[in-house]
Amino acid sequence: SREASTTVVQAETSLVAIGDSIAFSVWGYSEFTTRAIVKRSGTITVPLIGEVLAADNTKEQLTLELRRRLAEFIQGEIRLTIEILRPLPRITVLGMVWRQGSFPTNTDIPLLELLSNAGGWTDLSDLRRIRISRQATAGSDGGTIEVNLEWHLESGNIRSLPVVHPGDVVYLPKRENAVRETAEYLRDAFLLFGFFRLFK
Repeated sequence: SREASTTVVQAETSLVAIGDSIAFSVWGYSEFTTRAIVKRSGTITVPLIGEVLAADNTKEQLTLELRRRLAEFIQGEIRLTIEILRPLPRITVLGMVWRQGSFPTNTDIPLLELLSNAGGWTDLSDLRRIRISRQATAGSDGGTIEVNLEWHLESGNIRSLPVVHPGDVVYLPKRENAVRETAEYLRDAFLLFGFFRLFK
């Protein structure tokens, strides 16, 4: 079964890209069955054949090149099946959330839904200074958006929260007074229990 974090590249004119997964098989020749990731060099490794340039080729161009290379080993008709799978873009959530990580998606996600997917914010989160870092694309220069989620929640103005796009990185910083609160806790602990009893 296909992984949920990939999507099939359908268009015949789409170019193969670095990071794509290419699965192909040759009818009657199981030794050539391959599933390979397009490496940074733009190539895939095929059993017996070796390196084949895949990146920046269409599916049709790659099929023709593979048929040409396979003809060195196979006589007659070469019945080749190719499927190209592309990893879904990801949104990454870092900082003071319960589950940091990347979430595969090809659609925009409301900020609150994304934070919910990350297990929600912690007691140490500074909800006034959430940062959304955008990657530069053909239609935008990227940059960083700062969101005061605390204000939106208190005012009930949830609809005006920005959505998070595939490729974005969302960061929840730690509250600046969290360190002071810890220091105050330790000071009180020293007074109550004594330094040596606490740390020996």
